Amino acid sequence: MDQKKMMNPKELYNSPVEIGARIVLLLAGLSQKLDLDEIIFLDYASIYSSDFKGEASLHPTLLNRLAELVRRREVFPSAIKLFIAKGLMTSQFDEQGVHYSITDAGKVFAEKLTTEYHADFKRRVAWVEGNLDSLAAQRRTIYKVDRVV
Repeated sequence: MDQKKMMNPKELYNSPVEIGARIVLLLAGLSQKLDLDEIIFLDYASIYSSDFKGEASLHPTLLNRLAELVRRREVFPSAIKLFIAKGLMTSQFDEQGVHYSITDAGKVFAEKLTTEYHADFKRRVAWVEGNLDSLAAQRRTIYKVDRVV
């Protein structure tokens, strides 16, 4: 393989590839259409599950981690665009906005993500699914919005 085409591991962290893989796992685990804000918040809740009375957080606890929600609005669209282009997710437009869902190819891709990190993330997504109502209430408090997840 051409060394110039290989991705530096430091470039993978928070890259569209890493974020897109998590989004695919989230969509596969929840089996429902989500808008961008829902994806961002539920990914955040999956990673920082201890903040929401779940198991230990997947990522190290940072003091100002809520600021990540703002940063994710900047970086998640490129991951979504990449994974839609690869046929792993799709978008639908309706009167309520844009919603994203997983494709059959995305489900196959999600099944192939078997590293310890991905297994831990999948377990947290299952926890998110079981706590959607509670998380929706917390999301409304954080965002101060009246929408339901």
